[in-house]
Amino acid sequence: MTNPSQIPYRIRLGVTGHRTLSDIPALTQCLQRIIDSGYLDAFTPVSQEKIKQAKATSIVFSIISPLAEGADRLAANIVLEHGGSLEVLLPRPREEYETDFITTESRKEFADLFDRAHRKTVIKGNISPEDSSYRQKSYLYVGEEVVNRCDILIALWDGKPSRGVGGTADILSFALKQKKPVFIISTVNPGTVNLENGGCLQAKFISELDKYNSFPIDSTELNTSCEDSYKEIFPSPLAAPLPVQLKKIVNDHLIPPYCRASKIAETNQSRYKQTGWLGYLFSTLSVAFMAFAVVFAKQPLLSIPGYIAELCLLISLYIMIHRAERTKVQSGWLEHRALAERLRMAFYFIACGESPMVSNKGRSIYRHNFSWVDHAYYEILSGIPSSLIARPPAAQIKPYRKFIDTSWIQGQIDYHTVNSEKLTKKNHSFKKWGLRCFKLAIFVSLIHLGFALYAINNHLANGMVVFLEELLSIIAITLPAAGAAVNGYRSLLEQSRIATRSKAMAYHLSNIQEQSHAELRPHLENIQEAMLIESEDWFALMQHAELGKIA
Repeated sequence: MTNPSQIPYRIRLGVTGHRTLSDIPALTQCLQRIIDSGYLDAFTPVSQEKIKQAKATSIVFSIISPLAEGADRLAANIVLEHGGSLEVLLPRPREEYETDFITTESRKEFADLFDRAHRKTVIKGNISPEDSSYRQKSYLYVGEEVVNRCDILIALWDGKPSRGVGGTADILSFALKQKKPVFIISTVNPGTVNLENGGCLQAKFISELDKYNSFPIDSTELNTSCEDSYKEIFPSPLAAPLPVQLKKIVNDHLIPPYCRASKIAETNQSRYKQTGWLGYLFSTLSVAFMAFAVVFAKQPLLSIPGYIAELCLLISLYIMIHRAERTKVQSGWLEHRALAERLRMAFYFIACGESPMVSNKGRSIYRHNFSWVDHAYYEILSGIPSSLIARPPAAQIKPYRKFIDTSWIQGQIDYHTVNSEKLTKKNHSFKKWGLRCFKLAIFVSLIHLGFALYAINNHLANGMVVFLEELLSIIAITLPAAGAAVNGYRSLLEQSRIATRSKAMAYHLSNIQEQSHAELRPHLENIQEAMLIESEDWFALMQHAELGKIA
């Protein structure tokens, strides 16, 4: 059984070909060989290795097909039999398109496949229905769109030129010009397969997905987290008016990967903070041992252990930071937190029967720079059949609006208010301890100076006096380093800036909460836009808080 919290790597296959086929068993074997392992030849050698090395990430297929008779339906059936999904692109509205199928059996086969489709789209080309070549051009437009959306095109072709606009040869030629890998299955010599533009496809983000999927998380803990998240998102009785089907979609498709991403983010955040405070502790202690070694330089039995201790601490500090950077603790925290936040926003869109597609008006780094987080997010959304998401009638949006304002906005306002207060207190506490270290350093330095002058004036040079003077020297050297370490750790966590942003975010969300909209979607988009900008600004801020600065 597939783990619902894991994200597969999807390969999108497109299909073009003739309506009339011979030797179906031979053609079927060719298609099955491509799906079983032949598809790997379309990828670069490096990408092939990455796919083979991805042990926790399943490879799944989608077939993009107009469901015309022959090749379109043959490929669709085979991919569905292999557990893949079907995306239907129609050249014209369904009722009009079905008139192309003469027999009752053909129309029934189309209807059966159409009902099994995950997504259904009518491609509207720039052509008028009155155009004499409207029908042929509609096939051309839909064929080109199949090419645009797929990773690999499969063409069942007799090797001859198209007999009209939008034929198999035209779509094949378009795909080759677009540098798409194309498996050409001969319909004249069934069983013969040639690959054009092979070895060029990149398996983007599969390594990142595999790290996400293979991250060790206790299943019982994850299930408990999913149950708690569901209760938090859909508090009773506030969520009672929402359709059960929509809540089930959120529970089945979004909450499991959300909880996995959150757990990974929490683990990496803990490692990041632990590395941070241990790093500054070790750097302070190394200063203390160096001071000890220098002060007792004339006593090898004391100075040498001091030098050794300092060296061990510095080596430990280097190994600790190097390990954190090698395992990408910081990016693991930030990126998985970003994915979790994106999914959390999608909860409320889906629960209200709306698509959580992101607008282009904002300044989101994920809307302009394609990343594995973006890839994972849209892969999760693509797993939700579009037919299951139904928008509520305008007259019935009142309980939805109350749910959004109370469960989502007010929940975020409360979170940012508490977060701002908590981080402000922590920041003040760190700042206070840093100042105390510097004040104490000044005080110890004054005592040290006074003690030294007193000893000189009174000709005091016994063992206890010398020892106290040396001890004060070590403390005076170490305290400023301790103060700098406290301030460095405070700066690493960026608590002051995050607290300020949380306070501003709570105020901004309160203003959004007070706005009225006749429709639900504009309200959802305003909330999402505000939260995306806040999340992305936080991401950009924390990217610069690198652990390497400790050394």
